[in-house]
Amino acid sequence: MNPETLWVSIGEHGWRSPEISSEILAHQGLAFNQNNAVVLAQEQFDQDVIADFGNAMAYFIESGQVWALIIGFVLGYLLRGVTTYR
Repeated sequence: MNPETLWVSIGEHGWRSPEISSEILAHQGLAFNQNNAVVLAQEQFDQDVIADFGNAMAYFIESGQVWALIIGFVLGYLLRGVTTYR
């Protein structure tokens, strides 16, 4: 049983982890039992914020959203100019 497949949808607001017994976790090697307290192991991973930002900007440009941003700025500036009293 893969722990990633255990998450359950709770409607459109998010996900929750179901109740997992300590025996299942101990059997899978994800936790050990010490004085009747379950201790979960943590997965270590590298977080590359700069690369993630670069990927997000590349997608922003490739998807054409940058044009919507530019058009929105121009139209907003023009609308402000038309509706401002001098």
